[in-house]
Amino acid sequence: MPTRSLLAVLLLALAGAAQAQTHVLRYAPPQGAFRSSLGESYQINGTNAQIQVYQFDAFSGDITQAFQRTLLRERISPMMQEENVAGAPKFQRLAMPGADAVITASFNENRVGIARPHLRMLIVAGKEFAIVDATAGTPQGWQAAAPALNRMAASMRVEAEAPPTPLTAQAANGIAGLYQGVKPKYMATMVNVTGSGYYTQALHFYLFSPDGQVYRAYDKLETPGGRFDFAGAGRRDPVNIGRYSVEGGKLVIRINRTNPEKIVTELPRDGKLVIYSVSYERQ
Repeated sequence: MPTRSLLAVLLLALAGAAQAQTHVLRYAPPQGAFRSSLGESYQINGTNAQIQVYQFDAFSGDITQAFQRTLLRERISPMMQEENVAGAPKFQRLAMPGADAVITASFNENRVGIARPHLRMLIVAGKEFAIVDATAGTPQGWQAAAPALNRMAASMRVEAEAPPTPLTAQAANGIAGLYQGVKPKYMATMVNVTGSGYYTQALHFYLFSPDGQVYRAYDKLETPGGRFDFAGAGRRDPVNIGRYSVEGGKLVIRINRTNPEKIVTELPRDGKLVIYSVSYERQ
């Protein structure tokens, strides 16, 4: 756990964190798909196809040119990155409610002589972009998943997020920090059957930055060198990232970019904070 001195370094580093994203991609997940516990990743039942959603992040320069040049491969989870591309990708421009531009790239990845279909979608809104990446292990798997993928694509829309209430420096100083509690954690079994998992008590954390960002996680928070990457956390785990503010003398947390959640609770007192009846203590 961070000591007080390390926490001070951490908070100093957080002061320069990037601003929160102002757009979110809404969609209906594939019906009956198995969702990973990490991020917005879905395995489509009965197929070898998967789809990942990478929520909006800021960019500089020409993101569409970068997409056409590199397919933004570096933004894809390492486990899902293509090893090579067989032939030139086919690009197509589409329309989506709320988006300024949408470009898809369809291509095949050659793995040991087997064509692995990919469809990667770049969605641009203002100075932010999101990515939707779909792939299948075989052309047959892609055909089987196509109806579910098409229904999901048809449901997509971009929405603007309301700006948070400005956070004063005095309020931030009274809240910012790392808080630890203990709460039940659901543990899935190796069998993909609803109700087959169980709950166990586990460490749970909330991290509040001085500039109004908040992230929550079970077990531990990695802060190499006393720093925490809110932008990276938002890309890989959008359900646990958000913003906080002080409104009417209450701490208001708006979190979960996939299924927005609003938490209203008392302000911390003597380093203690209660969220959903769980007591957290500032470290």
